[in-house]
Amino acid sequence: MENNLSEEIFRMLDESKKICTSYPNKSYTMSKKVYNLCKEKSMTLEEGYALIGMAFACRAKSEINKMLKYSFNALEIFGELNNKLGQIKSLNLIGIAYFYNSMYEEALKSLLQALDVLDEFKDDFLLCCVLNNIGEVYYESMNHDTALEYYCKALEIITDINSDISTASLLTNIGKVYFTQKRYSDALEYHTQSYNILIKENDMVMLGEVENNIGKIHFVNENYDKAEEYLFSALRRLENIDNKFYTIDVLVNIAKLQLVKDSNKSLYYFEKAIQYAEKTNAKKKLSEVCKMVADYYDRIGDFRVALEYFKRYHSVEQEIMTSIVGNKLEMLKIEIEHIRETHKFEKMKIINNRLESEISFQRSELQKIRKINKVLEKKALEDELTGVPNRTYINYHLNKAWEESMLCDPVVALFIIDIDNFKKYNDYWGHIIGDQCIVKVANCLKDIQVKRKDIFGRYGGEEFIYFAKNLTYDKALELGNKLKSEVEKLCLKYTLDENSSVITISLGGVLGKTSQFDNISDIIQVADKELYKAKNNGRNIVYINNLVNH
Repeated sequence: MENNLSEEIFRMLDESKKICTSYPNKSYTMSKKVYNLCKEKSMTLEEGYALIGMAFACRAKSEINKMLKYSFNALEIFGELNNKLGQIKSLNLIGIAYFYNSMYEEALKSLLQALDVLDEFKDDFLLCCVLNNIGEVYYESMNHDTALEYYCKALEIITDINSDISTASLLTNIGKVYFTQKRYSDALEYHTQSYNILIKENDMVMLGEVENNIGKIHFVNENYDKAEEYLFSALRRLENIDNKFYTIDVLVNIAKLQLVKDSNKSLYYFEKAIQYAEKTNAKKKLSEVCKMVADYYDRIGDFRVALEYFKRYHSVEQEIMTSIVGNKLEMLKIEIEHIRETHKFEKMKIINNRLESEISFQRSELQKIRKINKVLEKKALEDELTGVPNRTYINYHLNKAWEESMLCDPVVALFIIDIDNFKKYNDYWGHIIGDQCIVKVANCLKDIQVKRKDIFGRYGGEEFIYFAKNLTYDKALELGNKLKSEVEKLCLKYTLDENSSVITISLGGVLGKTSQFDNISDIIQVADKELYKAKNNGRNIVYINNLVNH
C-alpha cells in the first residue's frame, strides 16, 4: 500500500516538473499538495523531493528566496537519510539561488559540494547540469577561461548521453565565451551548431536567443546585411510567441545596427526595448537600455534629454540595488535559520562578516552613481566651451521666471547679444583663438550678470542672452551700454595690424511687461528683430524696443 502511494507521489512530482516552466503556479500547487500529504503520512524521503519540486516551481516564478529555503530544507532531509541524489539536486538548486542574486562565491561553494557528492553517486545528466552551472558562475564573474573549461567538460559528457537541447545550450554557452574573447569565427561555429540542433527541436525561445547571438557576431564582423537577417528573424520568432523578455536584447542589437547604418529608426527600437523591459519588470535590462539611450543623446550633444534618461537609469539602478540588498539580507536570514536548526553555529561569524562587507560595497556603489549623476547634470546645463549656462539652462530658467512673474506682471528686459564680425576674427586667428575670444566675451558678460543676479548664458555660436527684471527704459539702456563697453575694453583685435579695430558686440533688446507676451519665444523674437536693426545700422549698438507704455 505504502509502495503504491510512494509511486503515485513520484508520478505527481514528475508531472509537476514537466509543467514547471510553462505553468509554474500549477506546478507549485501540485508539489505543495504532495508535500502536505507526505508530512501527514510521515514519508520523509518523498517530503524531501516534494520540497525540490516546490523549489523548481519557485525558480520558474523568480521567487528565489523561497527556492533557497525549500532547497535548504530538502538538503537537511536528504543529509539525514544519506540520499545522495537528493543532496545533489538540493545543492545544485542552492547554487542557482545564490547565482541569481549575484552571490557567486556562495553559489560556487554549493555547486562544488554537489560535484563532491557526484564523485560518490554517478549521474551523468546531473553532472552536466552542475558543470554547466559552475561555468555560468565563472562566466558572470568574468573568469571566461575557467567558464570555458567547465562548459567543455559538460559538453563531452552530454554528447554521450545524446540530450539535444542540453547539447545546444552548452554549445551556445561556449559560443558566448568565444564571443566575449573576440574569437568571432569560433563563436560563429558553435552558435551555428547549436542553431542546427534547435531548428530540428523547434525550440522557439532558444532559437531566438541563438539567432540574436549570431546577428551580434555578424555585426562586429561588419557584415551588416547578415546581421540584419538574423536579428530580424529572431525578432519575428520571439514576437510570434510573445516572449518580451528575450526580445529586449534583440531590439537593442537592432537599434545599434540602425545607428551604424545611420538610420533614424534606432530610437524606435530603443524605446520599444524600454517598453518591453517595463512590461516584464526586467529592471537590469531597463537600466542598460536607458544608459545606452543617455549615451546616445550625450554623443549628439542633446544633454537635456541625456540627463532625463540618465536620471531614469540612475533611478532603476537604485531600485535594483535596493532589491539586491533586500534579497541578500533575506537569503542571509534563511541561512541563519538553517544554521540554528542544524546547530552549525561556527558559520555565524562568517555570515556576519559577509553581511558587513556587502553593506560597505553597496554604500560605495551608491556614492559612485551619485557622483556620475552630478557630472552629467552639470554637463547638461553648462556650455562646454565657456562654462557659462547653455541654451537648455536659459530656456528652463527663463520659463521658470516667466511663470513666477505672471502673478505680479513685472517689467522685464531681454537682450540678444552677438559678437560683431566674428567670422572675420575667426578666419584670421583660427578656431582655437576664436574659441578663446568667445570664452573671454562670455566671462566679461558673466561678471556683470553675477553682480546683478540676472540670467545670462550662451545661446549658440557667438550669440548670448541676457535677462533682467524691474528696469526702466533708461536703466535697460544703461545696462546694454555697460555690457557693450566692457566687451570693447577687452581690446581683442581683429588682426595684428596696429590700426585694427577691436571686438565689439551688438545688442537687440526689448522692454515690456510679461503680460504683453504669450511666452518666452515671443519676447526673444522681438529682441532678435532689434538685433537685426543694430547689425544693419553699423554694429556696436544697443537697440531696445520699449513696449512699457504701448
